Amino acid sequence: MTEQGIDKASSFEAARARLLALAYRMLGSRAEAEDVVQDVWLKWHLADTQAVQTPVAWLTTLTTRTAIDRLRHARRERASQASGWLPEPWLDEVAPSAEELALRAADMSYGVMLLLEHLKPDERAAFVLHEAFECGYAEIASILERTPAACRQIVHRAKERLRRAGAPLERPDPAVHGRIVERLRVALEAQDRVGLLQLFSDAPQLISDVPLHAAPTPFSTVGTSLRAHAPTPRTEAQCACEPVSVPEWIVTITSLAQQASHAEVVSMEGAVCIALFCDGDIVGLIDVVTDGATDLSARIVSLRILTSAAHLQAANQMLGRDAVKELLARIKKHPAVSVTVSRDFPVDVDA
Repeated sequence: MTEQGIDKASSFEAARARLLALAYRMLGSRAEAEDVVQDVWLKWHLADTQAVQTPVAWLTTLTTRTAIDRLRHARRERASQASGWLPEPWLDEVAPSAEELALRAADMSYGVMLLLEHLKPDERAAFVLHEAFECGYAEIASILERTPAACRQIVHRAKERLRRAGAPLERPDPAVHGRIVERLRVALEAQDRVGLLQLFSDAPQLISDVPLHAAPTPFSTVGTSLRAHAPTPRTEAQCACEPVSVPEWIVTITSLAQQASHAEVVSMEGAVCIALFCDGDIVGLIDVVTDGATDLSARIVSLRILTSAAHLQAANQMLGRDAVKELLARIKKHPAVSVTVSRDFPVDVDA
């Protein structure tokens, strides 16, 4: 390889984690983000870059513009999906890779990722660059080919749209959030419907990636207020001979948990959520948004449930049955290697 080729490769590798994190924040899909970064690498490899003074700026610009083009096309495809579309979750690794560290540096919750779908591609790019990557308006202007003043207005407009959509733009207190997620996990495993009711606000929202009518079991809907699933009023005669009913959404989430063998608290994009396991693989991820209270009065106002195989593929590659088998094989081959696993993770070394 020539000296220029070596410089190109090393420059790209130095920026690769940042580019992947940026493309993922833009597109909400790890696979699409990797495709964008691969396209950028090919263009960088073929381009005459002798006059490029700052490779990372050149690569960031090209990644953003490529992601905008792909997002415009993807939005048309996603709009045609009857079940709606949710971003792919990115679980945090126990031993962070360069990509994982870059993603954590560009901290943005799954809730914000979900609501970024309300933004136009240019708005999304400007917001992500400014809020997640701390780019100045002059740098954003160069990337989007706008004036700095116009970019400032774009970011301001994007923030206002997200606030109106209910975006939790500030991270919740980690300790409070962690406690309520753990209480939810315990209540789900115990099928404690009374305990679940105490965790939620009066009108929580349920968002999932599979429509109710398409699910093999009744545990999913899309962007629906859970209040809509409250039981219909019954007559006094009915009440006299039947047990007190519970909201249908409680039945929904307990039914989902009942299908799993156990539930684990895992970290997704810097915040804890619940992973539901069945036969060693993740079959569901539950992300919650609380009302912002910083004490025991905190309540869940929104629940995001991911159950599609496509959304869970990356998660299972890291925590699923095959990943555990590979981990155990390494442990058996190198017994002296220390490996940390979750406190309740069901590992059978002799399986």
